[in-house]
Amino acid sequence: MSAEALAAALFVLVVAGIILRIIDESVTGLVGLILMIVLTKYTPLEAFHKIDWNVIAILLGMWIITGYMIEGGFAELVVDAVAKRIRSYRLFLLTMVILAGFVSILVDNVLVILLFGTIVIEAARKTRADPVLAILLVGFAANFMGTALLMGDLPPQLLHSVAGAEFLDFIWSHGRPSSFPLLSITFLLVVAIMYRLFISKEPENIVSIESRELEKKINKPVLLISITGFTATIIGMAIRPLLGVPLGFITMSGAAFTALAAELHNKIGNRGVSVEEALNHVEWRALLFYASLFGLVGGLEANGVLEDAARHLIGFLSAGPFVAYTVFYWVVAGLATIVEHDALLLTFLYLVRDAAKIAGINAWPLYWGMAWSATLASNMTVAAAPALYVAISMAEKAGYHVKPRTFFKYSVPFVISSLVIQYLITLPLWAPLLRLAS
Repeated sequence: MSAEALAAALFVLVVAGIILRIIDESVTGLVGLILMIVLTKYTPLEAFHKIDWNVIAILLGMWIITGYMIEGGFAELVVDAVAKRIRSYRLFLLTMVILAGFVSILVDNVLVILLFGTIVIEAARKTRADPVLAILLVGFAANFMGTALLMGDLPPQLLHSVAGAEFLDFIWSHGRPSSFPLLSITFLLVVAIMYRLFISKEPENIVSIESRELEKKINKPVLLISITGFTATIIGMAIRPLLGVPLGFITMSGAAFTALAAELHNKIGNRGVSVEEALNHVEWRALLFYASLFGLVGGLEANGVLEDAARHLIGFLSAGPFVAYTVFYWVVAGLATIVEHDALLLTFLYLVRDAAKIAGINAWPLYWGMAWSATLASNMTVAAAPALYVAISMAEKAGYHVKPRTFFKYSVPFVISSLVIQYLITLPLWAPLLRLAS
């Protein structure tokens, strides 16, 4: 068996193990990565460099800041603000899902899941609703809208890196609406479908929280420190091109100064939050899982698997704009249901960029189409969207086991409706531009 075939077979087995959740996903990913190194021409040094340590730093930094926000009582404040205005659990969950989606435009999706997940699990528990449905919908929503603007998630940053997309391009590009308005329309339609299928069948109970309980959980100084650190970090991320430093450095700097301010607050004798308490909210298994997935996809690239698969599609660029858009949209979507979508998208962006230069066509419709389809399709499995691993981990920490059958019950209709609606909206808008040189 060739190294390419062996790498592909090994990756399929690892993905199957992750999807079926036979053993812990982080262990499956790590063992798979080691086997990829031992059994193929992939070297340990290559694997180390294929892991996107900047992304790991971004996640770690934001998780630390989030830990202080959670310990300060941010989640309780949001619950109280929403629950005072919306007493029905169904409308409460609907509101939280929509908020999770739109907040993830500016904030990392894992952070959104951490903040909103705690809220919806507790609300579902109190109202005797389904906590698994609640946390998964929040996870799907957060992952969905991360590609709407430049700051939300990694795919927009890949578009900026490979294609040169700037902030305003995500609102209006090439004389037509682009990522933010189009994804927003699709998102709201998909949420309406999920409300009809699942949320409307949840109990119509009253969501409430005792004010005394709320006051006990809120630490105003720590909350102020953490929100200030979070805001400063987001501003730093927004102006990163002016600063000229990696995003990981910005988030870790924000985490460091947030922790410093909290420690100084503790030293003056006030009731505060320790570093250990904040670090308890870091999903260390998820970080290991993310690193192993990046390494595994790097093994596919090093053994030529993804490149060979993508090159078979290049000929479709001359088959007409609507055919080309359709093929790349749905092939990337299909692969992105099982392959970590960030690394998959990066590979296809480079290949399409080079092929479009030779063919003399405008590659932007394919850039957008692949970014959208990869993001939306990734909600199908944990292997494709590691952020969903955090949602599942939160559910299981709260005592609710997420079976594969239950996961797919919710993920399949969410993903299929997302992909079909976005395709039907974007095909007539963007496919015709493939005829024009960029």
